[in-house]
Parts: sequence; C-alpha cells; structure tokens
Amino acid sequence: MLIDIYSKSELLRKHILGFNMFEKSEDFSIRFFAFPQAGSTIELFKNAKINRTSGGIKIAPMKKLGNANNYSVEILGKYSEPVFFDFEGYVEGFAINFKPLGINYFFDKPYNKIAPKNFQEYSDLKWQKFTKELFAIKGFKGRVEFAETFFESIFRNINIADVEKAIEAILKDETIHIEELASLCCTSTRNLLRKFNHYVGCSPTVYKRIVRFRKSIDFNIWKDQNLNCTDISNRNNYYDTAHFRKEFLKLTHQNPVDFFKTISLSGQNYKFPFRII
Repeated sequence: MLIDIYSKSELLRKHILGFNMFEKSEDFSIRFFAFPQAGSTIELFKNAKINRTSGGIKIAPMKKLGNANNYSVEILGKYSEPVFFDFEGYVEGFAINFKPLGINYFFDKPYNKIAPKNFQEYSDLKWQKFTKELFAIKGFKGRVEFAETFFESIFRNINIADVEKAIEAILKDETIHIEELASLCCTSTRNLLRKFNHYVGCSPTVYKRIVRFRKSIDFNIWKDQNLNCTDISNRNNYYDTAHFRKEFLKLTHQNPVDFFKTISLSGQNYKFPFRII
C-alpha cells in the first residue's frame, strides 16, 4: 500500500505536492507503468540494487556488506511516455513529489541539467547525508517532518516568474499558443522556449499535451459523472475523438478505452494513476 501526505509547511506547499512511501510487506513485489506528470519526483532508497534504462527502472533489495548501508538518490526526468517500475521485493523508499516548477527551488541548476534522462542517480554529499539521516528515523511522519526541515534549509528564492506565469496560463488553458504565452510573460518566444526547457524539462508543446492528458484522466470527474471517451474528448479541448486517441497512444501506449479499463489509483490523499502489471 502506498501511503502519502501533503506538505504542511507554508513555504514548501508552493513547490512540493507531498511525500509518499510503500508500506513494508514481507511478500512485497509490484510492477507498474507510471504516466507523464505535470511535476517531478525524487526517490530515495536504502540498500537498493538499481538498474536503469530509458524506459524503466528495476529496484531490488541489496544485501548489506557487514554493517554498511547503501543510499541512493534518484531523480526522475520529464518523461513524455509511460515509464516502467519493477520492485523485486521490498526496499525502503521515500519519494518527494514536486509541483510543476518546484524542484528548481532546491538545486543550484535548472531541472533539465540535473535530470536530462528519464532516470538518473544524483551523487551529492549533502543529499547522501540527508538520505542517510532520513532513513535512520522510524516512521513515515517523522521522516516527513525531517524532510520538510531539510527542504526549508536548502530553499533558493530564484526568479523564474515568467516561466511560472507561462505554467499558470497553460494549466488554465492548454490550447494557448506559444506567441500568446511569450506576450503574456513579456518576453520573446525564443527566450521563453529556452527558459521553459531549462526549468520544466520539455517544450511548451509537450507540456501542454501532458497537462491536457492529466486533466482528461481526472477520476473525480469521469468516474463520478460516468463519462465516455467522447465526453472526455470534448471536455478537454481535443479536436475530435481521433485526436484524443492519437494523443493517448503517444502518452500511454494504449487507446483510451483500454487505458480507462486498466488504470488504478494509488495513494490515500493525492492519487497517482498507475497501470499495474
């Protein structure tokens, strides 16, 4: 079971959606696809053997060598297709889920510089120390409190107001054109494209596609109102059902009908859409 919690810090709530981890289980094993998201994620692991490819990550328990423990910091890049997670047994983990630009406020480099690939290890002494101390704490809530203290201490008040404004505009209307975005942000199209890629990790065109996809799979709407694919397509500014299907194939590798039949929600507070294998 995935347990999660929203950030309680007034400062962090602007940038961090929340934290989560899997509960320990002796027979734990799970394989699933995760889908493109508007924000970003950092995963911390203790004693994990990790294998990465561009399309997925495999995590398995690592045998300790004497009393030594191994700690890993994994930063997920801006993936625009499904990525595969394969947990071959229980590994202690802790995830930080950021809002669209949130991760940039806690590093001295923009997001696409620290996470140019779908999966990468972040080797940094400060983060290694933080991860080691976090896993020394017993209990999820205690770890969350410790993590919030850490993030408040490394927060950087960077000036990316133009990109923030562009994100806000896209979240309101994902059909907005890049020229309109640039005008709204009082900058040139070229400059906005450059900064957007730096801090979001993809182009505005790809990001608009992800935002529209995420809106279209809002379970609180389509399940409660018993919507079909045509309804969802019309409500989310797809040109027609053919366009809706084409976009879904790009982002999920499934047609919409199969996607909605096989999707699962994980988490207690903010829900993550997964396809469990």
